[in-house]
Amino acid sequence: MNIQDIFAQIDAEISKLQQVKALLAGTSTTEMRELGRQANTSLAGKARTRRTLSAEARERIAAAQRARWAKSKKAAKKAAPSTPAASTAKKAATAGLRAKSKKRRTLSAGVRAKIAAAQRGRWAKVRKAAKKASTAKVAKKSAPAKTAVHAKRAGASKTKAPVAPATPVTPVKAAS
Repeated sequence: MNIQDIFAQIDAEISKLQQVKALLAGTSTTEMRELGRQANTSLAGKARTRRTLSAEARERIAAAQRARWAKSKKAAKKAAPSTPAASTAKKAATAGLRAKSKKRRTLSAGVRAKIAAAQRGRWAKVRKAAKKASTAKVAKKSAPAKTAVHAKRAGASKTKAPVAPATPVTPVKAAS
């Protein structure tokens, strides 16, 4: 017997057993459906349209959800321990929410003018220090250049004369 034939016989037995199981359960294998699919076969092959909710239905659903949230918040409030650290964290969280919902605060014109004047003063100091540093660099660079020009005019060369190597010192022997 061939392995292919054995597989075919096993598949036939499995299908027969499934049919028997379906008869005992009260449904046939052709009526079995995937989870989440409609059992109505009249919709097979038709394009499904999206169903929309009316405004009243959406509002009822939203109200029910708000009620669930309120109930869960109330239960969490009762179950939460009333420790100082917990209350501080809760206050910080609610303060953050309140800060987000508040209107943004703005500075008055006088305060903005004071801040701008102070900033201009800071930048003036920075510019003054930078100018002082750049003039010091220019003076430092130009000093050697001037001496080189003067030496050239005088006819001296830029290079120094070679220096003779030092002669080794011989130790003097003491007469004995």
